[in-house]
Amino acid sequence: MAKTLLTYEQLKAYVTNVVTASKMSNGSFIETRDNTVGLLDKIGKIVMLDTDYLTDKLYIFDGEYLSFGKTIEEWQEDLLPIEDYDPTGANALAPSDPSYRPPFYSYTLGKKKCKTTIRYNDIERAVHFEEQFVNIISIKYKRLEDSMAQYRYAVKRQMLAKFIELAHGEMTNTNTFATSTAYDNGAVVRSASSGQNIKYGIVVKAIASSNSKNWATLVSEGSIVELHLESEIAKPVDATSGENFIVQVKKDVEVARDSNEGNSLNGNSLGATEGLVLILKQGVMPEIEVKTEAGAFHLEKVALPTEVIVVKDFGNADADYFAILMDRRGMRLHNTYNATREDNNGDGDFLNVTRHTEDTAYLSRNVFFHAYKNVSA
Repeated sequence: MAKTLLTYEQLKAYVTNVVTASKMSNGSFIETRDNTVGLLDKIGKIVMLDTDYLTDKLYIFDGEYLSFGKTIEEWQEDLLPIEDYDPTGANALAPSDPSYRPPFYSYTLGKKKCKTTIRYNDIERAVHFEEQFVNIISIKYKRLEDSMAQYRYAVKRQMLAKFIELAHGEMTNTNTFATSTAYDNGAVVRSASSGQNIKYGIVVKAIASSNSKNWATLVSEGSIVELHLESEIAKPVDATSGENFIVQVKKDVEVARDSNEGNSLNGNSLGATEGLVLILKQGVMPEIEVKTEAGAFHLEKVALPTEVIVVKDFGNADADYFAILMDRRGMRLHNTYNATREDNNGDGDFLNVTRHTEDTAYLSRNVFFHAYKNVSA
């Protein structure tokens, strides 16, 4: 009697012929009647694998719901001067009004909607039992929330892009400072039109046209505050560039956690900021963890000194920007309207479900912000 032996190579060859692409994930339904009665072979299972669209890695920037009003007005009062005591009290009753940073306004992004349709006597013909029917209907409602969640997440990433744009705009301003020229409070200027050491600053005390003082003098007396809103540094790709980036972040965190100026869009004086967050684009953190931290003897010395959030992108910002260090209070997306409406069309025999929303995107010009841009090769 002959004996047979199945080897793994024979088994591999056999299943290669059995498991074919045409038998799996086919784009069309092939009718079969492989039974003695000749009836249609039934679909045994209907599958829908869902995913979590509600994950918002920038949830810390959700603002409170605004029941009334859509516009956000931001103001900031300056520090008060310290003066020598006058024992005569000559100016005891004179007013001493504080000065303020120029106010800014954030407006509504406009009303948006997301709509889905549920048709009656429609899905029923495609399913076997009530559980499948309920699942399909519930997914239709869930997709409204999923779509809105992804919209808000994308809006926040675009808000980061706008923050970068505003900071970069101030750090590349072409308004060259000149004596005998008037500058209003809030004007952004640069120290020279060309050269290697051009500085950028913001006027915090209005300068009269009769002014004859140079840049350095106006900075030293506090009429101009020099800005430090972005750094050009190599994006981490190895141990050296990773360490250099961490060192720079540590330096900037030290600055942010003490009294400082020139690190906000308005150039206002800042106190110590403890609620810092470092936002990284995807692809940066693995380089730091594997090529920098993995080889560190004292991990605590190379660890990033603040909360880290990794996101897929910074909206439509220049691709060279790969990190942002900022005060977590500096950005908020405030919802101002949130409603779901249902319209039953009896004649058309369907139900329209519409999700309405409206938001106001707020960026602060008076908090710590610093962007990191990959240095040009």
